[in-house]
Amino acid sequence: MAQEMVTKFFSKEGFLNKRGIGIVLAVLVLVVAMFVPATPELSREGIMAIATLLFAVSLWVCGTFPVGITGILALVVAVVIGAATYKTAFGGFSASVVFYVIAIFSLPALLLKTEWGVRLVNKIFKFTGESSEKLILAFMIGTALVSTIMSDVPAAVLFMGISYVVLRAANAQPGKSNLGKCMMIAIPIGAVIGGVVTPAGSSFNVVAMGLMQELTGQTISFLNWIIVGLPIAIVCIPLCWFSIVKILKPEPIDKSAFDTLRQAAADAGKPSSFEIRALIMILALPILWILGSWIPILNVTTVAIIGLGIMFIPGINLLTWEEFSAQVPWSIILMVGSVLSIGGIFSSTGADQFITNVFMNSGVTSLDFTLFLLVTVVFVYLLHTIAPVGAAIISLFLPILIGICVGLGVSPAIPTMLLAFIVAGNFLLPVNPTLIVTYGEGYYTFGDMFKAGVIPAVIFCVCMVLWVPFIAGVLGL
Repeated sequence: MAQEMVTKFFSKEGFLNKRGIGIVLAVLVLVVAMFVPATPELSREGIMAIATLLFAVSLWVCGTFPVGITGILALVVAVVIGAATYKTAFGGFSASVVFYVIAIFSLPALLLKTEWGVRLVNKIFKFTGESSEKLILAFMIGTALVSTIMSDVPAAVLFMGISYVVLRAANAQPGKSNLGKCMMIAIPIGAVIGGVVTPAGSSFNVVAMGLMQELTGQTISFLNWIIVGLPIAIVCIPLCWFSIVKILKPEPIDKSAFDTLRQAAADAGKPSSFEIRALIMILALPILWILGSWIPILNVTTVAIIGLGIMFIPGINLLTWEEFSAQVPWSIILMVGSVLSIGGIFSSTGADQFITNVFMNSGVTSLDFTLFLLVTVVFVYLLHTIAPVGAAIISLFLPILIGICVGLGVSPAIPTMLLAFIVAGNFLLPVNPTLIVTYGEGYYTFGDMFKAGVIPAVIFCVCMVLWVPFIAGVLGL
């Protein structure tokens, strides 16, 4: 009897499996934090803020609870252990990005009501043939191209909506299909890489460039940014695609699925009046998001929410509430708000400043400049992986890095572009908005993301560190 109990305890269904280990690790983090003494550099609240972050990461990585439940549980724990008050702990839910992420799911909901996705996929098949690997590459390239002139999240959501057409025809089941895993991981990675190509590709590009101008009086032209960013995308997209498909190995798509999609495209016929209205809306939102790069009032949240409202106007009736709410992954919305809240706690308690100071005082600045950049990029990349607060990371690191570069006679454009590229998103864990939107579909786990994302992350970081200083010197930035 005792042996059976022990066997069950350690079995997949028992407590001490991967999910149970998450609880053990999370509790251990809190216990250890209780005994860590406060210092002048790191307050008791800062220690507990770091503990809160590690508590959440432990549970997320081990998949102990649904991601949204883990997020709000971590916030309550933050209050209980003294890292924050309830008002500050849940402050991230008031951020505009939460409502932006909610509203943006109107696009796939609307796309699914039309045959535009079927028509587009049928066109893509003419270039990819019946290869599932080439199809994933086509989706990565398409997402990257759109992301050069649109924020990463809507670009990822748009192509995620189109990918449903393929995944449903191929009967790719969430959690089981490697095709689904590849597609849902490749799309946001394509969006992040595409976002480095132009200043309009990511809001963080504009933030970093604006801070550089404030600190130094210098700026980076639109054309020069493209000259720096475009080669990174050209190199990284095929290399990252190759890594993803070889690690996750997408299953072939049955010929019957291709035939079904081709027949569906043929049967779609001429667009109906509803499809024309839907297409106008689907195209209007990206156009307004692009214009938002120069017209501040057209920020992504404002456009997304007003666009959502227009879809429900009597006489237009593009969506019903049931259709829209069925597409919104509410657990992921809880996770987005929680991640932003934890980032806020991290910043308000000084924990982020403490980590930055520890890194900068570690002797890293005495390294060869290229090695210094590589170590810094890797450190910031890993920090952003577990604490995806891009604006805070830019505001912390950029002034320091610009000061170091100016002191060495190096262009401030180098750290500016490197930091902007890093905080746009990362490929290790789905805890930033660009990856969260596809993670919510249930096709892949944290472990799948990490396994498929390690090599792309290395490729991305190394390419940036080797290319950006070189081309900045050539251009005389």
